[in-house]
Parts: sequence; structure tokens; C-alpha cells
Amino acid sequence: MKKQTLRECPVCGHRQAEPLHSLHFVLTEDKNLAPACDVVACDRCGTAFADTPVTQREYDDLYAKRSRYAAGPAAHSTVNERDIGRFRDMAMEIESVVPDRSSRIADIGCANGQMLSALSALGYRCLTGVDPSPACVQHVNRIPGVEAFVGSLSDLASARQPFDIIVLSHVVEHVRDLKPALAHVQAHLNSAGIVYVEVPDASRYVDFVWSPFQDFNSEHINHFSLTSLANLLRRAGFAPFRSGSKEILSAPGMPYPAIFWFARRDPEAGSEIEKDPDLRDRLLDYVRVSKRLMHDIDTRLREALPDGAPVIVWGTGELTAKLLADTELGRANLVAFVDSNPINQGQRLRGLPILPPQELRSSGTTIVVASILHHDSIAAAIRDLGLQNPVLRLPCRISASAS
Repeated sequence: MKKQTLRECPVCGHRQAEPLHSLHFVLTEDKNLAPACDVVACDRCGTAFADTPVTQREYDDLYAKRSRYAAGPAAHSTVNERDIGRFRDMAMEIESVVPDRSSRIADIGCANGQMLSALSALGYRCLTGVDPSPACVQHVNRIPGVEAFVGSLSDLASARQPFDIIVLSHVVEHVRDLKPALAHVQAHLNSAGIVYVEVPDASRYVDFVWSPFQDFNSEHINHFSLTSLANLLRRAGFAPFRSGSKEILSAPGMPYPAIFWFARRDPEAGSEIEKDPDLRDRLLDYVRVSKRLMHDIDTRLREALPDGAPVIVWGTGELTAKLLADTELGRANLVAFVDSNPINQGQRLRGLPILPPQELRSSGTTIVVASILHHDSIAAAIRDLGLQNPVLRLPCRISASAS
């Protein structure tokens, strides 16, 4: 059954789409996003997107105030070797297309600047970071040879320009109004400038289901395949010329799929649309697998949480938002939420403040670790704090690609 959508398709502008899944969230009180939306597939081009009423301004405000990267670590830290390797590989991919070390490169949505740090290590000298979070920009400005500015896809006024290449790494899946945003990017490139766009690969979500609906969440509002991403770039006045796919570790042993395109600024590139023949069906498979896993988690919660018994929830991310809306966890006797990220601490969820781990005291209260990707590190943190609380692990599905 088709529906008239609240927002235009981000690729072709069409307003007829097929609903694939309805999402529901219980969000922190400061997160001014819709508590529900449909994920749909465009009837014309096949692109999938969240049909949300949230405006671009509201998303911009969210990322300025609530970036999960705002607490650090600084980009040149060696704390996270996994991320360092990921961005080193990306920098080398960019080097293969833009080898001139004097090229002016801007990373928009640069977070803590890991990619800029990797480019700096390769000898690039004209590096600019742009991010909506002032705290992130402060981190990035500590990297030698990098200038960083507060801004966004639609606000590059402070950054020096034009650029030879603009990098959009895991950015456009977050942007509601892509057409004006990419027009702004094009205007800040030189006449032969290049854009590098990397996003999660929606056509392979189903092969990497670690957590239910992990890729359908309140912030990922566009879902691309190589075909739909190329359509987007052509419609925005770019000529795609080189693509690739990869797997990125979201946690040890837990990869997720990504794709990328290099595209050259070309107002004559044409705006033809190639309808994606497979994305809808692949996403429906992903929905089926995620529903089974959500059912398994709900069953586990029902079996493990006695009626009325107090429960502590460790983790306040996207999985928690869904579990509170759709499972037994939302009906449990919740007495505390805990999160290790300072950006979340002090916020309120279900009327309860989110506490730092150090405020927990050992007791008989069950701790539900509401993160499948990071269960092991959270369990280690619980042990390090000397807590004797029972710890409940949620079931997960092993990736088809990894088995």
C-alpha cells in the first residue's frame, strides 16, 4: 500500500512511497525528535528514507548540542586503534584520487577529526574541518595543521574556499534537506572539484544484523544503495566516477557495511534516475530479521525480569529508545538509567536522570545492558566498579557474512 509522504524523497523529490516499517522511540527529554515515523521506499526511484516531520533546523540544533563525539577523545589520540585504522584506509583511498599534498580538503561533519588526522599524517597541508558541535571543533583545532570551524553542510561561511575535495563521511544519511545542502557543497568546490561521499550500505543491512533495527533509528533518516547514492549525486550536479564498498567495525567482531562514491563537480552531469531494483526487498528482509531479534529480546526480558522488581538500564542510545517503546523493558520497574558518555549524563529519560557509572552502588538490582554492540565493554566496566549486581545480556544475531 502506497502513502503520500510527509517529506519529499531526498533523491528525486517524489511524494508517493511504500511503508516498510513503523518505528517508535522513547527519547530523552532534550531530544526534540518525533517519537514515531515510517521508513518508506520511494515509488519512483526506490530510495528508502524515514518519513519524519522533523525539520532540518531541528536536526541542526540536535547535532550542535548533542553530538555523541563532543566528549572526545581528541582525534590524534591512540585510544581507539579500530577507528584509527578505519580513517587511515579512507585517507589512502582519497590519496589515490587526489594525490597532490597541497590540495585544499574539507571534511564536513568531521566529529573529532580522525580522518583529518589521517590525512595530515600522509602529508596533506591544507586541511579544514567543519562540524556543528563547538566541542568537536575545539578537539579538531588541536590537530597540527588543521583549521576547524563550527558549521554544517549549509553553513560553510567561516571556512576558507574553494576546496579541491569535500569529504562527507557518514553525513548525508543524517540530512533531511539534501538538495540545498549539496548545492551549497557544489558552490564551495573549485570548477573541477570532487566530493567523496560515504554512507552505510542499506542494501546489506540484512547481512549485518547485530542489534534489531540498528540502522533504522532516530538520526539515520536516509538509506542508500550504490544506485540511489549515484542518483543523488547526479541530481545535485555531480558526475560519479568511482565507487566502492567496505565493512567497518562498529565494535570488536561486529562489522557493518558501507559504500562510497567519488564524484566530480559537473553541472552538465544530467539528472537521470536509475530505479534501484533490489533495495526495497533487501530492506523488507532486514525488517523481518530485526523483528525476530526484537521478539527474542522481548522474550528474554519477560523471562528474566520478575514483575515489579527494580531494574537499572545501562545505555541510553538508540536500542534503549526502541526497547522502551516496543518491549517489556518499557513496562518494567525502572529505577535508574546509566550512561558512560558525559553528553548523556544529567539528561532525563522516562522522568529519571541519566547517571554516570560512578554513582552506582552494588546491590541486588538487575542491570540490563541495553547495548548489544558494546555489552562486553560495559560488563567490564561493571566489574571494574566492583558492582555485584546481576547483569542481563540481551540476545543478538550473528551476521550471515561473519558466520
